[in-house]
Amino acid sequence: MNNKNRFIIFSVVIIVLIIVSFSSLIVTANTKVSENIVRESEVNKVSTPSEKFNDIIENRKIRILIDPGHNAATKGALGYLGYEYYVNLRVARELAKILSEDDRFEYFLSRDGAYYSRPIKEYMTNNYAELLGIYNTKVKGEERSGNLTRYQTLEMYAIRHYAIDNNFDLLLSIHFDYMPYISRRAKTSGFHVIVSPYNKEFPASMQVAYKLSEHMQEKYKISPVIGHDRVLPNNVWKFYDKDELIKEGISLRGLIVIGDAYENAYNKQEIKKDVPSVLIESAFIHEWQFGSIKAIRELANQMYEALVDVYTTK
Repeated sequence: MNNKNRFIIFSVVIIVLIIVSFSSLIVTANTKVSENIVRESEVNKVSTPSEKFNDIIENRKIRILIDPGHNAATKGALGYLGYEYYVNLRVARELAKILSEDDRFEYFLSRDGAYYSRPIKEYMTNNYAELLGIYNTKVKGEERSGNLTRYQTLEMYAIRHYAIDNNFDLLLSIHFDYMPYISRRAKTSGFHVIVSPYNKEFPASMQVAYKLSEHMQEKYKISPVIGHDRVLPNNVWKFYDKDELIKEGISLRGLIVIGDAYENAYNKQEIKKDVPSVLIESAFIHEWQFGSIKAIRELANQMYEALVDVYTTK
């Protein structure tokens, strides 16, 4: 074999070796890159958008706006326990204490004293025109009743819309009931829960109402003197039986703080969002046993157990 042929063969071998070596480097590099991607995904636990959303829902706190009904201006009913606005606050504070010990919840009190909190007052000032528009709305066949002034009515609308605009999961308004006939008080006791069918989160509100009633019945009787509003949307009764609801201690009424016909008419049924809302008449203001701290704490605990049942997996 001459020198020329030897050179050609040698050159071909060198070229083949270079190509093989380069290919090995590419494969090795790709393997390392793939391994790095896998390792990073495991470390960072990369998830799909739906998985991230579920993670947020599972781990975020349940936000409860607790509204101790009335204030030092409106006072509420008067009975053995004193003025209602003060007794409502006692229950609300006890419920707040219990919720503060459970990391799954966070709460806000519409008032923690005689009058509404600063955020509620500021919300009312900043949204006065809209709230006044609701107040001035006319509803055929209905007139505003009660002895609330316009300002006091706007305060109650402000509580509701503060809860809506700040994305609370529930507005729980706490009250005590009143029996005007002294002769009937000895035989009149118990609680009931009120839900408004004008609330756009009516089904969710009803779920909370059923759980509240269920847990309250473990220790207390259902009030014997409850009923529904005379005029309500007709479609409500396609899904619920009036008498069965009363037996469960649930009353359907349009009320300012949980949703009423005036607000519904003002929004022309186009309100973008709402907040599940219930109002609980915890007991009667003449029921002397609720004068003790222990009884108030027990009452608040039954409400807490209902919230746990509704919103958590325990």
